[in-house]
Amino acid sequence: MKVQSYKTLARFIQKTENFLLENEVVNNLFWETFSELVKKPSFSVWAGVILENGKIKLCAIRTEANYLLLSGGEDVYLEHLIQYFKRKKLKLKGVSGSSQGSLYFAENWLYGIPEQAKGRRDFYIYESPKKIFQWRTESTKQYTIKAVGNNEWPRARLWAFNFASESNPPLNGSALVLMAKKMMKKQSLFFIQGANFETCGMAGFGRETPSYLVINLVYVPVEWRNQKIAQKLILDLVHYAQQEKNKRCILFSDYQEDGNLYQSIGFNTVSKYAERMF
Repeated sequence: MKVQSYKTLARFIQKTENFLLENEVVNNLFWETFSELVKKPSFSVWAGVILENGKIKLCAIRTEANYLLLSGGEDVYLEHLIQYFKRKKLKLKGVSGSSQGSLYFAENWLYGIPEQAKGRRDFYIYESPKKIFQWRTESTKQYTIKAVGNNEWPRARLWAFNFASESNPPLNGSALVLMAKKMMKKQSLFFIQGANFETCGMAGFGRETPSYLVINLVYVPVEWRNQKIAQKLILDLVHYAQQEKNKRCILFSDYQEDGNLYQSIGFNTVSKYAERMF
């Protein structure tokens, strides 16, 4: 067993992509990290894999925020990576990945030192069904989705701020607005409208992997809640992804009680995801 690090991002991607595709849903954040890093003039973050008998067993990349992003992998390989980092005296701000791996890494990295409470985030990762059986019924035909453009941006901007402030714990409003702006420019941010063209909700695709689009910013204002607007909007996005992009959808949810919205419309729970700050 050994650690193999890479000097270039291109080489790391070339060597790890097939491994990451074996569990594409759980590893979906790697493709977002790749897309951000390739925009940079130089590759200055650590990226590497754990090899055993010449086969990749775990891969990891240290992001620009100095978080370690982990793929799925067994504890024995995580322990080997921890010991490697400690020998190299590498500093980390936190870790993220599937709950099994990231929580094991955090516990053993900190050796009893408390994690930072403000950096504690737990999610479920959901995957859309292969076929949608509930997409359009008589009661939902009146609703349509529309791509957000410059004319719609003021409302989208306000709703992105509202999304951030209503999250528990609250998220960075400026960062959410920037994300919404990027989604709009890619024509991947949508409003759902009713029969009288009233705007009822917002959602879109924040990133993508080779086979999936990731749904983000699902927001319905107070006056339209409890009318199944979010369900209608998400089903529309899943249908759009299948018909226009030939892809399925992934989304993250921190709601961990019974009666989850996404399960109710056929999404499958794939994995738990955790992020911890050191």
